[in-house]
Amino acid sequence: MLYKNITELIGNTPLLKIDRTVHGIPNLNLYAKLEYMNPFGSVKDRAVWGILRPDLEKIQKDGSKVLEMSSGNTAKAIQSICSQYGIPFKTITNRIKVQEVKDTLLLQGVEIEELPGSSDCHDPNDPNDPLVYIHKELTDRSQKNILHLSTITKEICRSIMKRPEPKSLPI
Repeated sequence: MLYKNITELIGNTPLLKIDRTVHGIPNLNLYAKLEYMNPFGSVKDRAVWGILRPDLEKIQKDGSKVLEMSSGNTAKAIQSICSQYGIPFKTITNRIKVQEVKDTLLLQGVEIEELPGSSDCHDPNDPNDPLVYIHKELTDRSQKNILHLSTITKEICRSIMKRPEPKSLPI
C-alpha cells in the first residue's frame, strides 16, 4: 500500500494475542496493542496528531509556532508532524534527563528552552508555585485521553470482537 504522508500511518497498530503459555492465566485472552509501531514510535503519536490536525492549516497560514512543555515521545511526535507542514516547534521544559533524547530533539530541529532547576515533583499545596498550576492545566486536559480512547477503542473492537466499531463512546 502506498501512502502520501507519514501521518497516514498513525494508528491502526497491530494487536498481538499473547499466548496462554506466556501469561499462564486460564480462561483469559490477553492482547497487546503494539503502539510502538506508530511512525514516531509511541502511543503519543495518536494524541499529537489528533490535537494538531484540526489546526494545522491555521497555524501554517498565521505563521505561528507550536509551543509545548514536552521532553520525550510527545515532543518527538510534535516535531515530526510540524516538520511535515513547515511549522516551527519549541519545547519549554526542565525535564530532559537523558542526553540522547535531547540530542535527538535538537537533531530534529526542535528549539529547546530549558527552565532552571525546578523539581519534577511539584508541591500541589503550594499556591504560589505557577508551575503547579501550569502542570495541572496541561496534564488534566481530557482531549488527549478522548482522542486516544476514541481511536484505539474502535481498532480493538474491529480486531477482537469482529463487529463494527462503535459509532460513539460513552466518554
